[in-house]
Amino acid sequence: MKVLRITALLILFLLGAACVVWYFIMGDSPDDTKEIQASGMLLTDTSPLGELSVLSDGKTLSAGNARGEVKFFRPGEPVRTVSVSDISISAPVAEFDGVCYVGDESGTFAAFTPDKGVLWTFRAGNQITGGAVRADGLIWFGSHDHSLYALDASGKLVHEVECNGQINGSPVFDGSFLYLGSCDGKLRKIDFRTGEVVKSLDFESYIPDTPVLSDGVLYILTHGGELAAVNADSFEVLCRVKTESTFFTSPFVTESYVFLTDSNGKIHVHNRADGSFIADLPADEPLNPICTGLDRGVYTISRRGALSLFAVPSRLREGWSWKQYVIAKFPSDFKSGVTETRGILAVPDEYGNVFYAEKKELEK
Repeated sequence: MKVLRITALLILFLLGAACVVWYFIMGDSPDDTKEIQASGMLLTDTSPLGELSVLSDGKTLSAGNARGEVKFFRPGEPVRTVSVSDISISAPVAEFDGVCYVGDESGTFAAFTPDKGVLWTFRAGNQITGGAVRADGLIWFGSHDHSLYALDASGKLVHEVECNGQINGSPVFDGSFLYLGSCDGKLRKIDFRTGEVVKSLDFESYIPDTPVLSDGVLYILTHGGELAAVNADSFEVLCRVKTESTFFTSPFVTESYVFLTDSNGKIHVHNRADGSFIADLPADEPLNPICTGLDRGVYTISRRGALSLFAVPSRLREGWSWKQYVIAKFPSDFKSGVTETRGILAVPDEYGNVFYAEKKELEK
C-alpha cells in the first residue's frame, strides 16, 4: 500500500509539473478569446534563422541560418537542410521555377536547389539583406555595396545599377518597371530591359526597406518618419505624412489602412486614402512588424512571444479601438513578423526555432 501511495503521489506531482510547463508554453487564455489555438514547433535548432519565405507550392517554408545553411520545412514532414555558404545567410530565400536564390553576409549570391545544392555563385561587394525578384528571366537583387544587380540564369552579370546608398530591401516588379528604395533616400523607377533609371524621387531620409506596391500605388517609409504614397505610373507623390517616429521596416497595406511599425515596437494605423493618422494598436508590450492580414484583422507577434490577431473595425466610431485576441504565447524572444501559409501562422525566434499556431479567424 505504501508503494501504491508513493506511486500515486509521484503521478500527481508529474501531472502538476506538466500543467505548469504547459502554462508557460501556451499562456493562459484571455477573457476576450475562446481558447488558445493548437500550436507547436516546426523547427528546433541552435542557429538563428533569417526571414521566413513561402515557396511557390504555397506550403513549404524556407529560411537561411547563421551557419550558412538553408532549411526547408512544412508541418508534419522532416526538415531538409542545404549547405549554401561558409558564413551567415543574411537575406530571405526566393524561389523561381524550382531554383532558389539567396545572399549572405559576405555579399555572395547563390543559386541552388534542395536536391543538387549550389549551382553557381556571384560575388557582390558587400552584404546582401534583401530578397531577389525575377523580371523577364533576369534575377535582380540589391547589396550594401550600393548596387542593384541583374543576373541571367547562369549567374552572368547583365545590368548593374549604382544607387549611391546601401540597399537593405528588395526591388519590386510590376510587369513593366522595377521600383527600389535605398539609403540615399531615393525611390527609383528602373527599366528592367536596359537597367536605366527612368525616374527618381528624393525623400531626403534613407528608405530602410522594400517599397510596397498595391493597386498601382507605391508606399514607402523613411527612417526619418515619413510615410509616402507614389503613383507607380506617373511617379507623382499622392501624399506625404510626417510622423514623430523612426522606422526600419516597410509599411503593411490593406484595402483601407496602412500599418507602420516604429523602432520602439508600436504600430500606428493610418488611412490609406490620404495617409492621415487613425489610431495605435493597443498592446502592453512591443510588437514586431505586421506581415499578414486583411482589412478586418491583422496578425503580429510581440517581442516576448504573444501571437495576436488585432480586429479592425468595419466602420470607425469615436472611442472605438482595435481589439487584441491572443492566439498563443511562446516561451522565447522574437524580432521577426508572422508568416502565413495554409492555415497556420509561423514565426522564427531569435535562437533558431520556428513556432506555429493555427490561424484564428475573426468572428463575424
